[in-house]
Amino acid sequence: MSDAELQRAIAAACFDEEPDFSGLPSRVAIYRRLVRNTLEGVAHKLLPRTREQMGEDFDRDFARFLAERGPRTHYLRDVPQELVAWARERWEREGRPAWLVELARHEIASFAVSVVPHVAEHKAAEVALDRPLLLSSVVRVERYAFAVHESATPPPARDVALLYYRDAEHALRTLELSPLAAALVERARTPLKDAIAAACEATGSTLNDDVLASIARLLADLGERGVLLGADSRELGEQRVE
Repeated sequence: MSDAELQRAIAAACFDEEPDFSGLPSRVAIYRRLVRNTLEGVAHKLLPRTREQMGEDFDRDFARFLAERGPRTHYLRDVPQELVAWARERWEREGRPAWLVELARHEIASFAVSVVPHVAEHKAAEVALDRPLLLSSVVRVERYAFAVHESATPPPARDVALLYYRDAEHALRTLELSPLAAALVERARTPLKDAIAAACEATGSTLNDDVLASIARLLADLGERGVLLGADSRELGEQRVE
């Protein structure tokens, strides 16, 4: 048996639901348990609320994921994300509650922001209408059809835009954004005046003194939270290269 064939046989022994151990060392069965227990433990840790709602069905679907697809990543922490991507269409097709996938997405996003490494931020300038906003590199915005950040089960069905960030002590925080605020943050890479106009158009908001005042309050709040660092001091061409 070649090395490649041995690797495929070991992978099948670890991930197949009914593996064939013939021709393999006896210790492979022990290795299978270690590998599966490790992967399952990571999935349980990163998707606790999803697993709590699904119970044993979660473990059965995880076994199906291993058998039908298996992890493609070299990083244990990415396995739950691959599981959710694999399960999303299947859960919907099999009649699982629509909010279940949204809850799993929320848990994945929460973990991703909590562990993303800090990088040296670009130099910030004073906020100006002709410059894009400069947000912290760990910031992330996700949209959901359910209020998955709330503790109620099932979560209320309503459109939600969540901003994920880390506070000064590096603890994960979430902030529910209004439609206008979400549209503005999502357009932060364009000059502020253009982002405001586009956000208003996208949300059907009239650009008046009240809206401008609400945007000013939003920017102040984001600054206090460490989400908004200021204006991006780079030229627009430099930003597009990234």
